[in-house]
Amino acid sequence: MQDSGVLLEEGDLELIDALQINPRASWVDVGAAIGTDPVTAARRWRRLNAAGEAWTTVALGRRQMHAMSVAFLEIGCAAGAAVEVADALARQGHLITVQHVAADHDLFAIAVAASMPALADHLLTGLPRVPGVAKVRTHLATRVFEASCRWRLRVLPPGAARTLARPAGQAQPGRPMDGVDRLLFTALLRDGRASYAELADAAGVSERTAQRRLSRLLASGDLDFRCDLARPHAGWHSSAVLWLRVPDGLLEETGRALLGWPETRTCAALAGARNLLLTVGLHAVSDLHPLVVRLEERFPYATIVDRQVVLRQSKLYGRLLGPSGRCTGVVPIDPWSVGGAS
Repeated sequence: MQDSGVLLEEGDLELIDALQINPRASWVDVGAAIGTDPVTAARRWRRLNAAGEAWTTVALGRRQMHAMSVAFLEIGCAAGAAVEVADALARQGHLITVQHVAADHDLFAIAVAASMPALADHLLTGLPRVPGVAKVRTHLATRVFEASCRWRLRVLPPGAARTLARPAGQAQPGRPMDGVDRLLFTALLRDGRASYAELADAAGVSERTAQRRLSRLLASGDLDFRCDLARPHAGWHSSAVLWLRVPDGLLEETGRALLGWPETRTCAALAGARNLLLTVGLHAVSDLHPLVVRLEERFPYATIVDRQVVLRQSKLYGRLLGPSGRCTGVVPIDPWSVGGAS
């Protein structure tokens, strides 16, 4: 087993990058893009996945993220309780990310619920009951620009990357996700490359129905796919949370511009004086200051109110992570369960 100081081989990084571009691409297409045969590509992926080095999963799409209630939480813990609190919170399906930060609080978490009443129920009654939680500061999102679905390693040549680009299907109107849709979502959370036969079995429908449902959910923007990895093993050894104050008239423009930065992981507008949240990946902690300088030069109207280095990530979009960033388990995201929201 590798430790956090050992990088993945170049061929593995190319394979992961290919699946970040198109997480459900066929092994024929993936193999062609990275210069190997389909059997070898599939075998290498199984090895990476079994070791917790890389994984594919489903994510709430743009339409669902706009419909959901999302909050970013700064959580203070009783002395010595931060690790236990993080472990407990990571087991909750409505908290998609939990991490330890170097700040005047202990943990940073992202909560998502199907409605504001459901989110409020959790924040006001559920979260305070978790042993060790001493204080919670809540920042409500008014707009989530990105939640890491488009981040990629960018190691494949542009030509190879273009061959894997996801086809733009015809947009379809959305409708509330029903019980079958949610069963498909849960199955894909565990394995974003699950076959239609596996999805049909999980949802209790035919393969044709599973395929049709998934196509509709993707076309309507309800679902998206992502591929992630033990980031330190790809040279991304650190990350940080930045809180900015931006003139409201420039908030949309700023958020969209930040989506093009390779360091950007999550970017969201907030309902508060600190009205823009940006989480970034860093190769090293020392990279934070040059990034801040670049932010100040590119967006001179923005004020960086606070910055917090991540000490350890306990959960990343439903994946439990070990100290080196490897996936050690899955806690399916379930925003519909909070407060019995439907």
